[in-house]
Amino acid sequence: MAYEFSKEEIQQIKDNLSQIGSHIPNNLASWVWGTYLKISGHNENQPCSCGSAGKHWKRAVDTISAFIRDYDNR
Repeated sequence: MAYEFSKEEIQQIKDNLSQIGSHIPNNLASWVWGTYLKISGHNENQPCSCGSAGKHWKRAVDTISAFIRDYDNR
């Protein structure tokens, strides 16, 4: 992990993840991508929000979800 999250940030991640189902709300797209980059340490441009970029968004949400699962299981 490239970034150390505070307890408040962890709670924000959990709160925001609870709002994401099969669709990422427009107001959370930049947050999802930024959080994914912090967790992964990658430097990638944010993809568009069209259906063809779905695999990138799925990877981002899956990465964030796995991070929280690992965090909670420590």
